[in-house]
Amino acid sequence: MRLSLDWLAEFVDLPALSDLTERLEMSGFEDVFVEATGPDLSAIRVGRVETCEPHPDADRLRLCGVDVGQGERHPIVCGAPNVAAGQKVAVALPGTRLPDGTKLTKAKIRGQVSMGMICSRRELGLGDEHEGILVLDAEAPLGTALSDVIAAGPRVLEIGLTPNRGDAASLLGLGRELQALFPGPLRLPESSPEERGAPAADAISLQIDAPEACHHYVARIVRGLRVEPSPAWLVERLEASGIRPVNNVVDVTNLVLLEFGQPLHAFDLKTLRDARVIVRFAEAGEVLATLDGQSRKLDPEDLVIADGERAIALAGVMGGAETEVGDGTRDVLIESAHFAPGTVRFAARRHGLHSEASYRFERGVDPQGVARAADRAARLLAELAGGEVAAGRVEATGRALPEPPEIRFDVAHANRLLGTAYSEPQAVAWLERVGITCESRGNEGLVCRGPSHRHDLELPEDLIEEVARIGGYEKIPTTLPVAELAPATLPAGWRLADQARDSLAGLGFSESMSMPFTSARDLAALRLEESDPRRQPLVLSNPIQEQEGLLRTTLVPSLLRIARQNLSRQLERVRIFETCKVFLSQGGAEEPAEPRVACALLAGNTERRLWAPEPAPPIFFEARGSAERLFSSLGYVASFRSGEIAPYLHPGAGAEIHVEGSTVGAVGELHPEVAAAFEIEVPCALLEVNLDALLELEPGGRRFREVSREPAVHRDLAVLVERGQAAEELLAVVRKAAGADLISVELFDRYEGSKLPEGQVSLAFHLVFQRADRSLTDDEVSKRMDRVLRKLTGSFGATLR
Repeated sequence: MRLSLDWLAEFVDLPALSDLTERLEMSGFEDVFVEATGPDLSAIRVGRVETCEPHPDADRLRLCGVDVGQGERHPIVCGAPNVAAGQKVAVALPGTRLPDGTKLTKAKIRGQVSMGMICSRRELGLGDEHEGILVLDAEAPLGTALSDVIAAGPRVLEIGLTPNRGDAASLLGLGRELQALFPGPLRLPESSPEERGAPAADAISLQIDAPEACHHYVARIVRGLRVEPSPAWLVERLEASGIRPVNNVVDVTNLVLLEFGQPLHAFDLKTLRDARVIVRFAEAGEVLATLDGQSRKLDPEDLVIADGERAIALAGVMGGAETEVGDGTRDVLIESAHFAPGTVRFAARRHGLHSEASYRFERGVDPQGVARAADRAARLLAELAGGEVAAGRVEATGRALPEPPEIRFDVAHANRLLGTAYSEPQAVAWLERVGITCESRGNEGLVCRGPSHRHDLELPEDLIEEVARIGGYEKIPTTLPVAELAPATLPAGWRLADQARDSLAGLGFSESMSMPFTSARDLAALRLEESDPRRQPLVLSNPIQEQEGLLRTTLVPSLLRIARQNLSRQLERVRIFETCKVFLSQGGAEEPAEPRVACALLAGNTERRLWAPEPAPPIFFEARGSAERLFSSLGYVASFRSGEIAPYLHPGAGAEIHVEGSTVGAVGELHPEVAAAFEIEVPCALLEVNLDALLELEPGGRRFREVSREPAVHRDLAVLVERGQAAEELLAVVRKAAGADLISVELFDRYEGSKLPEGQVSLAFHLVFQRADRSLTDDEVSKRMDRVLRKLTGSFGATLR
């Protein structure tokens, strides 16, 4: 926000600029600095005319001896009639460049050497006056830069406001703040207008049909005014604040906006139909032509100002073109109102309109200042536009605003939080400086209530912040806290997710971090049934992008899009993963389920085999191997079984992942239809793990075995079983039946063909037996192999091949 510092000085006594900017920044405002506008006068010096004699060869010229603090007199020829000895003047010496670009040099004027110029206002770029020189204050320090003595233009205070301090977005608001920081009087401009003529209520009727969105509406009527350019002082103040001058009527509304922080709007009174003003919500399909030349289709949630037939303004945001004040306007209606911040905020965002008015309404204006601002605008219009203010205001009220809340304040609690030792009277004095009323209520302690313009004061901590701000953050002593600190530990879910990240990164996957949004199109492309919870996402009420207006129920679409983007840039091999929460609706439950999941994607070539003649294995096996190593690193023993895998996985190349009999994930190749929908043209596999489900299971931990010095015994076993029998189930039986001396078992061959009985398949296992204390005999190993075969026969009807 930008405001003229000289204008602010009319409201409150200002300290030195360095104290002003430092104190405002230390009290919570951002990027505070003062900008000097106008020409650069730093090269012009303050001089004193020591002598002033007539020029020997010219009647209208004077030959002056001027001291600029360098210990010598400079002869300067001057033609100004008001130059005299003893004056402090603005001096430009040879080499100085004036604001108009002229560079001064040593010159001879009518035979006399002139070593510079004594400057007038026009030569300094400070105005059009040039008949006489600029005479400075007698106390101006000799030899200093002129820019340190006079302001070349309005000094502008630029200050960044935090969203909770909308009350400071005006001269009055900053004046209150400075009055609290530097105690002194607060001066307000005169607001009460001189009323004449017929009552305003005879000219217009007012009604509020949306009481929840408009709490107070005030109208003032000014008749017989002239619309013309604003005076120079008003233009200067608006331009210093970054507002473009329009005409005296519009400029007055903006002036009052800057003074009091209350947005106003002026309507051409004769354009209002049926002499009515109605505050209501827009009708379906209603269109409003706004002042920026756009026709806007209104939403039923848009609050509008209407006359008897149509909408004439988007309340709190922008006026309508049909009621705009123009050169032919003679009578105006001044609107001052208090609109609900949320209503204005959503309308401004919906239509992409952000104005000085909406900026303030969104942050909340002072409900007590509505009438005062209308009065002030009417008074100024009478003064600057020659109008007559109609008698009385026309007012209507909507739903009453709640009183500012009562807040209990405990100075001991404040001192504990701040590390200070403030007394209660001291803290109360600082609170009262910002308009907070404090009342001692015996056992209840100190009860405080904020002023109507401070909407950010709701909690005891807000009052503690005010004490710290006004008392001075920089004055709070540095004290180290004394407390017993317990070791910080992450929640178990976070630790498991971190372990999964580390493991997948160690396996060569790159972590991706995408937005938690998806689209109905992406979910449909996954071939999910309509009844699947993953097909019933939560809908965002205000999405960042319309095409991604849902909270994602699975990480698969995000990873597929990232993979497609990388593959389109000629990356031959993509290995990525993401761990985060997904959001699943739970029927009538208010809150969705938010399980934390990990999802990894493999696309493109498996490990390059530049020297190996055999082809690379299918990508499914790489994905399964990654799953095995992931679960092993997390301390779980995983098994892989065929089952009802996700519909976006290939039915012939996928498996469920089980731990202790519970399904905790899935692994498999991407279904061809899904691959086509996401434009994935290379082999692709997915690995999904529900980390929350895994967390509920007890990890088996890692078992370490002593390296045996004894020889290992290797045996192979081939059995015939029914086609479709999962090898993982046979492996589980083998491990249990073989006993503790079995150190490893793996499936190394699967065969089916015409030489085998119909409907049967041959599975071959390689078993390794070993003990740490002694060598195993063939007889011992054979007995274990016999027991394994009996168990396989009993469980699956397996026969030895």
